[in-house]
Amino acid sequence: MKGFNSNAKRGFNQTGSFRELAELLWSPCGISTSPCTCVCALLLLFFFTSCSVTQYLPEGEYLYNGSSVRVTAPKGQSVGELETAVTGVLNNNTNARLPILGYYEIYRWYKFEEKLAARPEKFGEKDHWGREPIFFDETLVESVNALIENRASNEGYFNNEADWKLDTNQAAQTISASFDLSVGRPYLMDSVRYFWRDSAVARVINPLRENSPLAKEKRYKLDNVKAERERWQNALREAGFYYARSEDYLFLADTVAGDHKVNMLAKLKDEVPSNHLLPQRIVAINVHQNAETQDSAGRYSASDTVKTGGLNVICRDCPLRAKIIDEAFEPMAGDLYSPLAHKKTLQRLADYNTFRYIAMSYDPVPGSDSSLVLNAYMQPRLPRRFEGELGLSYNSADYFGPNVTLAYVNRNLLRGAELLRVEGDFTYAQFLGDARTARVPQSGIYGLSAKLNVPRLWLPKRRKLIPRVYTSGTVMELSGKVESLSMNLAQFTDEIEASDLSGLASELEADPDAKESLSLMQLSAQFGYTWKRRVVNNHQLNPLSIRFQNPSVATEEVLELARQVNLAPGTDDALTNRFDRMLVFSPNYTLTNDTRLAGLKTHSFFWKQFVSMNMNNVFPVGTGADVRDREVSYYPLLETDFRYYLTFNKKQQIATRFHGGIAFPLFSDRAIVPYFDLFSIGGPNSLRGFAPRQVGPGRTVPFANNLLTFGGFGNLILEGSIEYRHRVNEIVELALFADAGNIWTYKTELEELDTDFKTDAFAGDVAVNAGLGVRFDLQFLILRIDLAQPLVTPYEEAAAQLVIPLEDARDVPADNLRLVVAFGYPF
Repeated sequence: MKGFNSNAKRGFNQTGSFRELAELLWSPCGISTSPCTCVCALLLLFFFTSCSVTQYLPEGEYLYNGSSVRVTAPKGQSVGELETAVTGVLNNNTNARLPILGYYEIYRWYKFEEKLAARPEKFGEKDHWGREPIFFDETLVESVNALIENRASNEGYFNNEADWKLDTNQAAQTISASFDLSVGRPYLMDSVRYFWRDSAVARVINPLRENSPLAKEKRYKLDNVKAERERWQNALREAGFYYARSEDYLFLADTVAGDHKVNMLAKLKDEVPSNHLLPQRIVAINVHQNAETQDSAGRYSASDTVKTGGLNVICRDCPLRAKIIDEAFEPMAGDLYSPLAHKKTLQRLADYNTFRYIAMSYDPVPGSDSSLVLNAYMQPRLPRRFEGELGLSYNSADYFGPNVTLAYVNRNLLRGAELLRVEGDFTYAQFLGDARTARVPQSGIYGLSAKLNVPRLWLPKRRKLIPRVYTSGTVMELSGKVESLSMNLAQFTDEIEASDLSGLASELEADPDAKESLSLMQLSAQFGYTWKRRVVNNHQLNPLSIRFQNPSVATEEVLELARQVNLAPGTDDALTNRFDRMLVFSPNYTLTNDTRLAGLKTHSFFWKQFVSMNMNNVFPVGTGADVRDREVSYYPLLETDFRYYLTFNKKQQIATRFHGGIAFPLFSDRAIVPYFDLFSIGGPNSLRGFAPRQVGPGRTVPFANNLLTFGGFGNLILEGSIEYRHRVNEIVELALFADAGNIWTYKTELEELDTDFKTDAFAGDVAVNAGLGVRFDLQFLILRIDLAQPLVTPYEEAAAQLVIPLEDARDVPADNLRLVVAFGYPF
């Protein structure tokens, strides 16, 4: 479900309903928040780090500073894959010198050695930091030379010769080597003959010949031979051959008979055990729910065993009911071994979120070559947990305050792996300057939510549905939130006079420091299902989704004032005001397809499609309002997130993204879309050269997107990104990127608005930025630092009329270089 503020782009920038999204600049130097200052300080730090390594090197030793290789081949022969293969040999046998960082990993290794020598009692049990240095040795270079020739043979270049020479013109105490590899014509596949002495194996493998990677006229590659053996192993295991191994098969090659041709013979090895050639049948399944170790299973007696659905559930004080365990197990007694059933069972048990350790072993039955006993061992997690977070927030509008989150988690509410999470949060913001000069001196957000996730479908006859799905679940959620703020009436004098709000004018005249409070209550309820039929696909259907919001004010004049200051700049009654009373019914469906879950491939896709059918009931607000005098708007909402990844190798990748969404009217001429279903653009995961809500709708100037305004939202969004990623080593990755897009309004009013989407003006409305970034893989998270420069600003001409010395001067955001610090990839 698209919840409240669901379209906010999150990183270190976060959109609040009452508060302007703040840009949180990172200042690692503690001196300045400008991007140039921080980058220069980092460069200086890394320079001194790289220079300090030489002081640790033993006298007479030289760091092996890497090497290069030149491949010489017959004219017209492409050797790109060969160069990649031999370059990998060089990278694996040299000291990694990182751009900017230098020999940082070696420096960390020596620093740990220092600390270990000084305090062995503290550092003796810790994992060693960094990487041990590799010193030059002629034997090492000779071994690398032999490996290069070996890689050339593996790529089909059997006629090859490698040589090397040293380069001593390096920095102090470093040395490198350069290699020359000469190769002849590659050898091509000619034929593959098969000889199987076992008919059961032959029946499974023979149908695989058609799509073999060892096709005629293809260049011989050892990787293709290995891939063919892996295909056979996987096919046999899917047919129940649990003990099948790729090492059971032997390829004999003949390279003499033809002109640069390879003829191969595939056969079973002579010493293959008999059980490797037979499908295995599961004769019993034993489940140990709370076994401390696999050996501890023997301490249970027959009275501790419950038989259900062909399973023997063995435990005392079982964390889950036997019926729930039975639903998780795909294989049954009497079935052939199946790797797919094994994966389904593991995934279902993991989705229960009840066990911290899960192991499934297939043990042979004494006296039988074709029977297995499946033993499953689990160790339960602590069922209950309390969580708490305390933070401080500050934004560019000089608001500062605490954020407190408390949560109670129960992973096994009814002994059926039901996950209950009850969470409360509190956010308070206080203006740091003179409170009398601020329109909103303070604001607060109070929220409470409860979510129950049941790892199975709450449907009649669900047992019949279980074999058809990989995993499934039922989700129920209730949440409520109250947002409140106080308003300094003295800062709204112009609006009060222009609207002739006599009551507020009298109150302000009697008390120049008069304040009024305003609050907005939001409630939501959701019930739905999630399921997977394939690893790469995920479905979520929420047939029940209800959202309600209700403003609360002291007088109607306060409500009128709040509505006026929240209108999007440059329009009259644009979109729906956030201070309306609304009840929205939003059944929705989400399909997610992620081919990356199936493994690393050259071409990978991610597609997330959200569809909802919404009925928005807008009720009047005020003392004499009649709830029967409502306006109903039907609007379907479609949102697509499509990503394509072109992976050249393990180090280089091009990632692209298209994100589009629209909410359009149905059965009427305009769509009344509540603000929580609107789109915004900009921020660390969107247009990185612009702050959140700094672009759109259309060519709107974002000068008024502050605490009380409603700018920067639209019901139509189009954006795209392209990013080239180059992994330098295991830690550092560099990126070049460009982003483009905008948001618009679409049929939100009966009359056409300046912010409406128009096909003939589309090109001029698109904002564009480009930049470069560095990503640090810290294993437990990805730290991302991007520098982005706006290239095309759609509101540039309009903004020129709003800057000093013109009469209508406003605070227009500058199109400067932006530093973005966030966690994870942008897409």
